[in-house]
Amino acid sequence: MTQFMEATAQSASIFEDLTTLRIFVRTVQVGNFSEVARRMDVTPAMVSKRMAAFEAKAGQRLFNRDTRHLMVTEVGQMLYERAMRALLELDLAAEEMSSIQDTATGHLRLTAPAMLGQAVIAQQLPRFLRDNPLLSVDINFSMEKLDLYKGRIDVAVRIADVIDPGMIAIKLAPYSRAFCASPDYLRQYGVPLVPEDLMNHNCLITRGSSLNTRWPVKREDEIGHVHVKGNFTTDNGQAGLLVCRAGLGVMMCPRWMAEDDLKRGTLVEILADYLPDNRAVYAVLLQRTGTSAKLQTAVDFLKNCFAGMR
Repeated sequence: MTQFMEATAQSASIFEDLTTLRIFVRTVQVGNFSEVARRMDVTPAMVSKRMAAFEAKAGQRLFNRDTRHLMVTEVGQMLYERAMRALLELDLAAEEMSSIQDTATGHLRLTAPAMLGQAVIAQQLPRFLRDNPLLSVDINFSMEKLDLYKGRIDVAVRIADVIDPGMIAIKLAPYSRAFCASPDYLRQYGVPLVPEDLMNHNCLITRGSSLNTRWPVKREDEIGHVHVKGNFTTDNGQAGLLVCRAGLGVMMCPRWMAEDDLKRGTLVEILADYLPDNRAVYAVLLQRTGTSAKLQTAVDFLKNCFAGMR
C-alpha cells in the first residue's frame, strides 16, 4: 500500500509545476527549444533545463532528439494529450471567472485564412489592441485549417458552407466569388458563356489546403463543379490577380479581392449567372468557450472587420 501511494504521489508531482507543463505542451507542438523560448519570452537554456528535469521526474523519455528536431515519444504523446486537456480546463476556468468583468482580459488566440486575415483583419489590429489593453493577442494567419482544441485557439475565422458539429458558428459576412478575366484576354480568346466553356480556356489555379481544379458553379439551386486546367498555379491570390490582369487567363477569386479591378475595368466579370453563393465567413468557437467577455469582445471585433464585405 505504501509503495502504491509513493508511486501515485511521484506520478502526480510532475503536474505540480504548471509553467513547466505549459513549456512541455508548447515543445511538443513546436518541436524546437529555441522557438518555444522565443514564443514564451524565456531563454532556450531554461526550456532545455526544464524539459530535462521534467523527463527525469516522469521517469520516461518524452522526446527523441537529433541535431535539428525533437520528436515526441509514444509516452510523451500520451502525456501531451492529457496535459493539453488539463491546461485547457484551467484556462476555461480562468475565463469563466473573468467573464463577470466588464473588461476583456487574458490571452486571446485567433486564427484566420492567410490572405483574408491580412487583407481584412490585420489593419484593424492596432485599434483593437489600443481599445483592449488588458488582452494579450496571439493571431495566426495560416493556409492550414488549425484544430481549435489541439491549438488551444479561442476563435477561428473560417470560410465554409458547413461548420463541424460541436462548434459555435457566428456568421460574419457572405463569401462571394467572381469569375473574371482581362478585357484583352476576352477579346483574344472569346467570352465563356456557360461553365463548360472554361474547359477550353487557360484557367489560373489557386492552391490552398488542396489544389483547386474543380471550380464550383451554381445551376438553379444546386452547386456543381467544372474541371479546369491552366499553365499557372499559385497559393497567393494577389499573384493570381497580377497574371489575370496581364491578360494571361481566367481566374476564380473572392469578390473582395477583385473588387477594385472590376470597378476600374482592368478585369471583367464573366459567368455571373453561375456564381456559387453557398459559402460564408464565420467566427468559430468551441461550444464550451462561448460565454466569456474576452471572446465576446473578439467576436464583436471580427464583426466590425467584416461589416463591409458582400
